[in-house]
Amino acid sequence: MLPDRLKIAAQPLEQAKETLAKLKSALDQVSKERKEKEQALQAAEEKITKLKGRLTELKTNKEYQTHLHEIESSNKEKGKIEEELLGAMDRADAVKKEVAAQEKIVMEEEKKFRAEKERLEHSLTSRSEAMKGVEKERSALSEKIEKKLLDEYKRLSATQKGLAVVALKGNICTGCHFSLPPQLVAEVKKGEKVLSCTYCHRILYAAPT
Repeated sequence: MLPDRLKIAAQPLEQAKETLAKLKSALDQVSKERKEKEQALQAAEEKITKLKGRLTELKTNKEYQTHLHEIESSNKEKGKIEEELLGAMDRADAVKKEVAAQEKIVMEEEKKFRAEKERLEHSLTSRSEAMKGVEKERSALSEKIEKKLLDEYKRLSATQKGLAVVALKGNICTGCHFSLPPQLVAEVKKGEKVLSCTYCHRILYAAPT
């Protein structure tokens, strides 16, 4: 069936799209992390600027030393944030490259799927046209067949799993796999009249040797 074949053909494309979606989700996450680190760095820089601005307001040496220590701690925190920001930027760049590479894979898989879909649809159309020709030929031939024989053929098709006509190989009916009488075998091989299997009643023809 065409839908089943298309579903199978689409699997590599769906897998490629799923991988791309995961990579884009990862990129969104690392971009969010980068933005948070940038905001944290800005806040740290603003804090240090304010702390430095208050140095001139301090009156005692103790207050001054305490304030310098706070500035030093803030600078260390700022340095830590800068390192984390650089890490987030590196990860973002790496994931961006993966996303770009996966997008190319998705495009290639889309091309392959479209080509396979076109091939399958063309094949289906060709088969459909061929079947119409066969049905037309079958209809024309049916008119030339004796009605009693045609009715028997239809009955056998309905009751024998569609195998109304089977080959005779040696003295074996390939429909039921029983050995047939020598006289019947000889008559079938002559091909002068329509004969049926003694056991399953399918119509027989002599298989080419």
